[in-house]
Amino acid sequence: MSKPRSSRTGARSRKRLRRPQDVQQALKRAVRYHGAGRLDEAEVLYSRILDADPDNSTALHLLGVVAHASGDNGRAYDLISKALALNPNYGDAHSNLGHVLRAQGRPEEALASFHRAVTLMPDMAEAHNNVGNLQKELGRPEDAVESYEMAITLQPGFAEAYNNYGSALQEMGRLADAFACFQHAVRLRPDFVDAYGNMGGVLRELGRTEEAADSYRQALELDPENATAQANLAGLYISALDDDRALASSLTGLQLLRRSEFGSGPDARVIAGMVQAGLPGFRLKHDVEQAEYLAANGHEVAGLAEFVEVGRAALQRETAGQGDDELSRPISLDAAEVEAILPFLQADLVYAMPDLPEGVLNPDKEWPELEREYRESGNEIIYIDDFLSADALEAFQRFSLVSRVWLKDYVNKYLGAFSDQGFISPLHLRLARDLQERLPGLFGGHALGRFWGFKYDSKLGKGINVHADFAVMNLNFWITPDEFNLDPASGGLKVYDVPSPSDWQFRRYNEEKEEIYKFIEENGGATVNTPYRCNRALLFNSAYFHETDEISFEDCYEGRRINITYLFGSR
Repeated sequence: MSKPRSSRTGARSRKRLRRPQDVQQALKRAVRYHGAGRLDEAEVLYSRILDADPDNSTALHLLGVVAHASGDNGRAYDLISKALALNPNYGDAHSNLGHVLRAQGRPEEALASFHRAVTLMPDMAEAHNNVGNLQKELGRPEDAVESYEMAITLQPGFAEAYNNYGSALQEMGRLADAFACFQHAVRLRPDFVDAYGNMGGVLRELGRTEEAADSYRQALELDPENATAQANLAGLYISALDDDRALASSLTGLQLLRRSEFGSGPDARVIAGMVQAGLPGFRLKHDVEQAEYLAANGHEVAGLAEFVEVGRAALQRETAGQGDDELSRPISLDAAEVEAILPFLQADLVYAMPDLPEGVLNPDKEWPELEREYRESGNEIIYIDDFLSADALEAFQRFSLVSRVWLKDYVNKYLGAFSDQGFISPLHLRLARDLQERLPGLFGGHALGRFWGFKYDSKLGKGINVHADFAVMNLNFWITPDEFNLDPASGGLKVYDVPSPSDWQFRRYNEEKEEIYKFIEENGGATVNTPYRCNRALLFNSAYFHETDEISFEDCYEGRRINITYLFGSR
């Protein structure tokens, strides 16, 4: 949505609205513009109305909605709050204030606003749907289900509510009921892309993989640029170790993900968005370092030289006299700078892995003995040194340094790349196959789920917070050379040998940090702290809570700590 122009100039350039009937006519016209998506014109009119009638709660509220649409949630909050101070029973304003609070990261306050809207508008299905959405986000699917049921009762043709209802039921494990909801959603709206995607997820959980693939394909037929549906389709082929289709689907998913963020060509919409939002400093630092590494090693990538020049200048400008801590915030770029760096950001580059006929795992390891060690460990946690063969380790290192796959950034200032969106090769899949063959008692009975890599900046951020995974077996291994690790006693992984409760929803055992620590303490969980070593793998029960230890690595591109994680089975 385009950012509205400042309304003040427009308000002064027009004759003041003086009569009440003029204000009413202007308000009707502004609402028409707003409904048609002409937000700039609507903003000018709302501002003119408020010049004439500063206490017009409708104009205050709707100008706040325009501000929210443009991303200015601070202004939106002030305007809608003022409207509610004038008219405390303004149901729509309570509802839209909830959306603003949600965008500001204030979910409990947002839920209170949505509840107030429901109290004032009990027959409005959309208000109940809003409550359900936030309850689901807060990890309360049972409460969400009640809200969705009310929304559907009030509006039986409400396809979005059926889709959301199905998602909540899926979180609760009621897969057959969830599937029925998604089916109903697409009957009501045959072009409902998200519902087809969600139906595919349920079918996959039910083991109906061909039908799941059909659902993802239907979503892609309706929306060929849907990166999520493409990734989910790739995930099916990855789990089946269907190499050709897994590779092709995953690389297509990478292209769609890149286009969704950076567009293609000199995309004016993307340029405007990046000028407004900036780029995370820690991400730009990584990408500039990678570009410099690619240039030094003879890799040709579109826009590489311009990216290095503009990106390095932006980093130096941001940190001048301040230090690298400034890179924790987004870096502001002007339109010319964004246009200059876009060709590199839009370019694909994935390292071509070598063929290793002898396999990926270290051939000198006594793999049956390691399986026995895990079984007899008492806490289902072991580490394996010299995990990969020397050639495989070098290949994984080169892949992670060269490949432009690190597109996901996280609040703790690390980057991620995933198997269903480009972090894949024949060797990545061969590793999963070798594990199932060499350790059949541990991996043989479990399908490969997802695998990924994470890269860290030891100066700017930290590792992954405490969490558990949704799999049965977790394999985590490290590939950055030991020479870059400044503290050999740390840098690895902490595993707490108490499994997450079986009745916790995914969000709860992945995000509720304080609750997790409390649970570990109350249940006597011991900490198994395995220090970092290059080519060391850690194998453990995926239900165990775990987190990255403190990291201290050399501040250079090749010294970034990299871990790779494989998940097998589903719990």
